[in-house]
Amino acid sequence: MIGIIIIYFLNIVTITEATPPLIRLHILANSNSQEDQRIKYRVRDHIVSTMSEKFKDSTSMEESKDILLTSLDQLEDEARIILSEEGSKDEVKAYYGIFDFPTKYYGEFSLAAGSYEAVELVIGKGQGANWWCVLFPPLCFVDGESKEVVEAAVKENEKKVELKPALAIVKIWNKIIEGLRTLG
Repeated sequence: MIGIIIIYFLNIVTITEATPPLIRLHILANSNSQEDQRIKYRVRDHIVSTMSEKFKDSTSMEESKDILLTSLDQLEDEARIILSEEGSKDEVKAYYGIFDFPTKYYGEFSLAAGSYEAVELVIGKGQGANWWCVLFPPLCFVDGESKEVVEAAVKENEKKVELKPALAIVKIWNKIIEGLRTLG
């Protein structure tokens, strides 16, 4: 009986969360050694420089996704160039998909934790500290206009109902109690 009441009241409290239309770049270092982290930043600089040219005329998420999907091999090759210059024998692999990210802060705004489309570039074991940015809209290639576009996308897709899990349980419990009072 209580299970039915809980299910009934769960339908009253809707928690929705929309993911902003973003594509992120995530680079994972082989390890946290100073050398691996330094190499990760060299790879980052090279990849961001290479991709900025490809993305300069991209006007949509779909167009950016197409660019990325056709560039995964090139991203790996570009990263291998840097690894080779550094004398590293680590492998590198680029993946495109949906990946989970924690809340991240970028200057004056933040991106909520959640699942985002992203390119993940894994160097070696990929067990080191990572680096991320937003490829579309192009926040990796920061200029004032791109930052405003990302902020607008985030604000436009903010959570419709922002409830932390504990608060959601309290609200559900209050609805159950309220419902039981009307029955009795």
